[in-house]
Amino acid sequence: MYLDANSLPDGTTLSNFDVCIAGGGVAGLVIASELIGSNARVLVLSNGQATDAGPAPDPARQSIYNGTIGPFMTKVRPEFLAVSRLNMYGGTSNHFWFNAYPLDQADLEPRPGYRDASWPIGIDELNSYYPRANRYGDYGPFNYRDIAFWSAALHGQPFAQMDGDHFSNAVFRGQKKTNISQFQTQLGGALQAAGNVTVLFNAHVLQVAANDSRSHVTSVSCASIQDGKPGIHFTVDSCRAYVLAQGGIETVRMLRLSGGLGDNAQGHLGSGFMLHPVIRTTATVDMSPPVDPTVRAFYRGSEVVIGDDGQLVTGRVLDPLELGANHDFVAWGMLGPTAEAMAENRIGSFHVLLSFDDTGEQITLAYNWESVPNPASTIALDQSQVDPVFGQPVVNVDWNVLETEKRTLRVGLELMEGFFKARGGSNFQVLTKTDGGPEDWTFSPDFSDPAGLRPGDHHMGALRMSAAAEDGIVDRDCRVHTVDNLFVAGSGVFPTSGSANPTLTIVALAVRLADHLKTVIQ
Repeated sequence: MYLDANSLPDGTTLSNFDVCIAGGGVAGLVIASELIGSNARVLVLSNGQATDAGPAPDPARQSIYNGTIGPFMTKVRPEFLAVSRLNMYGGTSNHFWFNAYPLDQADLEPRPGYRDASWPIGIDELNSYYPRANRYGDYGPFNYRDIAFWSAALHGQPFAQMDGDHFSNAVFRGQKKTNISQFQTQLGGALQAAGNVTVLFNAHVLQVAANDSRSHVTSVSCASIQDGKPGIHFTVDSCRAYVLAQGGIETVRMLRLSGGLGDNAQGHLGSGFMLHPVIRTTATVDMSPPVDPTVRAFYRGSEVVIGDDGQLVTGRVLDPLELGANHDFVAWGMLGPTAEAMAENRIGSFHVLLSFDDTGEQITLAYNWESVPNPASTIALDQSQVDPVFGQPVVNVDWNVLETEKRTLRVGLELMEGFFKARGGSNFQVLTKTDGGPEDWTFSPDFSDPAGLRPGDHHMGALRMSAAAEDGIVDRDCRVHTVDNLFVAGSGVFPTSGSANPTLTIVALAVRLADHLKTVIQ
């Protein structure tokens, strides 16, 4: 069912739901979708409107997401908060492809010399949910590591393995069709028709209220927007479970606005915020002989069509009328360090995207790599500024990069130079600044220099999952350690980031949380 909050009488209290999900983005909509037909009566509070689609949210609504940033982010991307998230139905799925790759075992484990952080769940646990998450991208079989399959799909072959290699191949998938990548478009029809799910639009959570011991959520206070100003006020109470699925930044802000609800004795709420550092043009290398066209094809990627039986149909671009019921998306190969190379060199995970000139005589390298859960990277409230609609303090994001992250770039480039030299490469030219300390980079805040450091738009880690309450904010079931009926969905719970786009893991954890909520509501 779809409803608009402005249709409610002012002062309404909604008390007839089992699960209240605050957030109509990827995580919230997946959880609600997984709960369709269950015994749970589900309410989704969406800031946006049912008609939201595309990259342009309502200006008044989007203004709530304005805030302030720290000094380092000011050097890197001053507009970060304005452009990296969308306050609308479907969330940021409105402005990116659904790019997918799962985390690997090494991403979940401690890596001495780089980071001590790890996940309280293992790769087998994630792998049991990734196939279901994969279906939300219409990606066919969960076989990301089947290089033989992808070689056929991409009509190419990766660089052949050689003794002493520090790299292995990875295959990413990208879903560009908006009827799939925009999650409100993909899932909205089923949610609107569901008898046990209500999506309430224009519903902005203002505060989460708890009992005196701060161990149990009693209600959430909400308001709509009318003509750019506060509209109807209402409350949702008596739910057996509340889920904050507002993204890796706004969820922290909400808990801060609620008096630091869920923080632990160590003050971990909002600490360890992570973004993937990105450099689009990191280095070039000349190749003699030129790289074979079949190798170039593997890394350049292709539109791929997979049948419902999981078998490859074609790797060429087809007319949409030819697709039928097949799974159609884009896939491309990348290089990444082996687990042994990361451990031996005490570096983070990274993926290298290769682009080739027309002759195959030169390769350009782009880097995307793992962030460290740095205690100095924080999400807090800026009490000196308030949002222009509800007058609440805005968020302050202070992202910082450590020397260990810069070392990952520097050492990774050295390993990459050796990789290409063994294959006839020469004149390896690093185009970005790799010397100096963690504050010393090639800065290009307007992105005019492709060798400049960029922050990825993947907000992770400030609500990290941990086995013990003293080490994080949520437990292995994504329940806030100190609050018995409050859960968090999204990449904010990631204890480590890996280097892959987080959406597939966000969906896997959302599916997993939905399964857990079904047991809670029985």
